[in-house]
Amino acid sequence: MRNPIRLGLIGPDQTQPCGIADYTARLAEALASRCELLFVPFQNALMTDALRNCDAILVQYERSLVPDKEFLAQLSHRYSPRVFVVPHEVYHEDPFAFPFSEIRSSFAPFLWLKQWKYWLTHREYAQEKTLQKKAYLSNGVFPLSDPSADILRPLAGSLILKTIPLAFFHPPELDPSKSIPSISHPSKLGPPRLDAFFPTRPQWVIGIFGFLNPGLDYDQILDLLQSQPRDVCLLILGGKRHHGDTGLDIESQAAIKGLQGRVRVTGYLPESELSAYLKLCDFFVSPMRFKSTSSSLLTLLDLGKPILASSIPLTQYLQKLGAPLDLYEDAKGLEKTVDAIRNGTLMPRENGYRWTFSEVAEAYLHALDQRLKIEGQPQG
Repeated sequence: MRNPIRLGLIGPDQTQPCGIADYTARLAEALASRCELLFVPFQNALMTDALRNCDAILVQYERSLVPDKEFLAQLSHRYSPRVFVVPHEVYHEDPFAFPFSEIRSSFAPFLWLKQWKYWLTHREYAQEKTLQKKAYLSNGVFPLSDPSADILRPLAGSLILKTIPLAFFHPPELDPSKSIPSISHPSKLGPPRLDAFFPTRPQWVIGIFGFLNPGLDYDQILDLLQSQPRDVCLLILGGKRHHGDTGLDIESQAAIKGLQGRVRVTGYLPESELSAYLKLCDFFVSPMRFKSTSSSLLTLLDLGKPILASSIPLTQYLQKLGAPLDLYEDAKGLEKTVDAIRNGTLMPRENGYRWTFSEVAEAYLHALDQRLKIEGQPQG
C-alpha cells in the first residue's frame, strides 16, 4: 500500500489582502487531512529546504503576488522535477489592449502614442504570456476552468493536466462582539448599515464584489444606473489591490454622470467581514470583459440572491457546472434583466455548483498520485 503523498503547497499567506490567500488557506486545511502537507508562503519558498523532501509541490500562482518575475524559474531550478502550477488567471491576449482597427483610424498618431504608453505600463502581461508558453517553467499545469485549458493547451501541450475548478465557500458570519474597521463607520459594533453609505435608503442595492479591476466594465454599470430610478444604487464591495484611494475615480466618474450619492466603494474587506457586507445587496452584477477564473464570483453562489454576469467563456462554463448565474450579452440585455428583478419576474436560482474544498483536495491528490506513478517516482 502506498504511503500518503508528501505535498508542498506554495501560495500567499493570509497577511496578504487577497482572495487567493483565503482560498489557499482553506485548500491547505482540506489537504492536510488527507496527506502529509507542508505549506510555505511565497516569500519563504526559495529558502525552505524541507520542500526537497516533498513528492510534489503545488503552487497557487497569481502574477501580482509572487516576489518577483524570476520566482518560478528559481523555484523550478531548485525543486525540479516536482513543481506543478495552478495559475489563477491566464490570458489569451492582452485583454486591455487597443483594437488594431482603432490604431489604423484617422486618430492613428494619438492612438499609437497611447498604445506605446500602454505597452510600457502593462509589460507584465507580455511577461505572463511568455510564462504561459513555457508552462510556467513547471512539470505540469492544472487549469482552473475549461477556458483556461483552451488558452494554455496550444501553448504548453502535454504539460496541461486535468482541469480542477475552484471550490466555493461561505464567508464566515460576523462576530457581533467585534467592531468593523470600515472607512464609513470605524467604531460601530455589529453589522454595517446602508445609511453609512447612502444619504437616503435605496430601494434596490446592486453589488459588485472584488478588487477594482480594469477587466470589469464599470462604465456599463454606471450607464445602467442612469436608466434606473434614483432609489437604485451601486455598492462596490472591494477596493484597489495596492495602497491608495479606494474607488475615488469611480465615485468621481459617477458624479460626472449625475449619480452623486448613488455609488459607493467600501475598500478592501477581510474575509471575516464579507458576509455582513454582502447581505446589504439585493442582487449582484459581474460585468467582466475577460476572466479565465473568478473566486469573487464563486463567493456569491450560496447567498440566495440573483447574480448577473456578462456572457463570456468563463461564465458560460460556470453556468454549465451549476453556478446560479443569469448571463447577459450587452447593455440592453443587462437593463432588461435588472428590470425583471425589480418587477419580481426573475427570482434567485438554486445553486448547483458542487465543487467543495474536499472535492478539490481529493482531485489534486489523485491527479498527482497518478503522475507520480507514471514517472515511477519513489514515494513514502
